[in-house]
Amino acid sequence: MAINHQVSAGQGGRQPILDSYARLSHNQARRLEKCETQHADNREVIGRLGGALGEEISDPKLSAWNPKVRRPGWERVMKRVAARACDGVVLWNTDRGWRQSPDLEDMFKLIEGFDSFTVASSHGRYDLSDYNDRYQLRQEVAPNQRNSDEASQRISRRFEVLRKRGVPHHQGRTFGFPGLDRTAPKDQALDADGNDTRKSVSAVLVERERAALRSETTALLAGVSQTTLTDEWNAFGLRTTTGGSWTPSKVREVLLRPRNAGLIEHNGEIVGTMAGEPIVNPDEFKRLRALYAGRTRGQRPRTSPYLASGVATCPHCRKR
Repeated sequence: MAINHQVSAGQGGRQPILDSYARLSHNQARRLEKCETQHADNREVIGRLGGALGEEISDPKLSAWNPKVRRPGWERVMKRVAARACDGVVLWNTDRGWRQSPDLEDMFKLIEGFDSFTVASSHGRYDLSDYNDRYQLRQEVAPNQRNSDEASQRISRRFEVLRKRGVPHHQGRTFGFPGLDRTAPKDQALDADGNDTRKSVSAVLVERERAALRSETTALLAGVSQTTLTDEWNAFGLRTTTGGSWTPSKVREVLLRPRNAGLIEHNGEIVGTMAGEPIVNPDEFKRLRALYAGRTRGQRPRTSPYLASGVATCPHCRKR
């Protein structure tokens, strides 16, 4: 999310154009620091530096330690830097922008050849054209990297313990299981305080999805085609957890989840068993996996035999 104030670098006798970046996160007191609050502080810093506000860019996310998480707002900042649309960026704290040292080095590469580029926060100001300032900023980001690595290791260990206890790692609600309604994107479901306003799906819907998983597993083992069953799911009004229609590949993916049979898999190995009654009979699930494993990629299930198939020839194209 960006707010453009229609200011371009070079106006006003080279008054520096400084963008403001904010990422929803927790402060040292473990309270949420809203993006609006961070931008307000950043504007004060820009005023003290004698700069003009370029864009206010936000990422309403709670984490930056995971390198797999996309931050569209930060990507916007980097694009503006590459286009020389700003002379610097102001952050409430440098860890809002850089929790990984390679990300900082990417910024250094972008500003090669710049006469000056400012990075500022409530704790200080750096001119990245000065190698001493770059060194100091590296020193400041290094603990952020350590904290990110520590968080990654801690979370990995926690998931390992949970798997052994029979607790799967859920990334939101999955088909056939209870959880928050995912038909509305999380970013659109956050209130002004960053709280998720989505409601849990009904138990009736969950049971309907479980019945579909059981019946489709049995039908596939009986020889019914996956395409036929996919069409039936769509015709009966069943939808994916995000509200989309079913395709054969999506159906295949959801049917081959080990958790349907109450199993927890990690790196291709079964490492735990979930508590309670499984949705699908474990023996049927193993047979279904074996059925799919026996098919080469792109191979279709056998069809029923037809009279003279493979013998009769078309009189026009001469093909069987």
